[in-house]
Amino acid sequence: MTEHPTLGDFILGFEGLGIMRSWTLDPAGVKARVRGIVEMASRLEEEPWSSPVVVGEKAVTDGYAEWAAVYDAPGNPVVLAEEPVVREVVSRYPVGDALDAACGTGRHAAHLASAGHRVVGIDATPEMLEHARAKVPSARFETGDLTALPLPDGAVDLAVCSFALTHCADLGPPVSELARVVRPGGHVVVSDAHPFSVYLGAQARYRAAERGFVRNHVHLASDYLAAFQAAGLEVVRCVEPLWGDREIATFEFAADFPDMLDASVRGLPIVIVWELEKRG
Repeated sequence: MTEHPTLGDFILGFEGLGIMRSWTLDPAGVKARVRGIVEMASRLEEEPWSSPVVVGEKAVTDGYAEWAAVYDAPGNPVVLAEEPVVREVVSRYPVGDALDAACGTGRHAAHLASAGHRVVGIDATPEMLEHARAKVPSARFETGDLTALPLPDGAVDLAVCSFALTHCADLGPPVSELARVVRPGGHVVVSDAHPFSVYLGAQARYRAAERGFVRNHVHLASDYLAAFQAAGLEVVRCVEPLWGDREIATFEFAADFPDMLDASVRGLPIVIVWELEKRG
């Protein structure tokens, strides 16, 4: 038996979550989930259930370097949930100078540039920046860290930071930097893995030439609020997209276990998006 968690182990976890969510209100559902556990437990040595799901933690830059070549592949549920929300938020802002902080392959930079913004993207991983430069030739991209952005004070009207603060153990320094580079009256849009999902074990898992994950840190809503307040950022809106049909369909085993996934994850928050304004 492999020492790494397998697909079968993963499914057992979903069955357990389904039991906890059904415990009081759906006794028949509880029994169905228990039967599912018994059945899967007898198949753990079979393929594909014996296949490893994760093979080790990677540092942020190492993990994203490996992930870069396939990062834009379709089927990432957090991107499916997050992207429409972020795009709706930024569509309400006038064209100006925009920062895509921890830009990765330039997903948001491309959208901002297409809307007419003058875009700078910053990321700590050269392999990610290589893809971003090819995707958005009109933007300027630089290597840099979220805790020391290579921009002067008040350089941009808008800063977007997607799925990056969750990798920071301390929210204070990166949030302070995002606020520093935005002009008074400007906006910051932050999206992250939802803390509820991270509490349940959600990490930034990827499958490229190597399998691995980059650690997500749990940040409660109160942690974000404290960091925003300290940095002079006021909350305009908070949106929490939920697991729905599109997101659930991304699981490779979705067609085999539709009832289990409905019981375990449907309707739970998957992403948190903060719309913020810098005080004048």
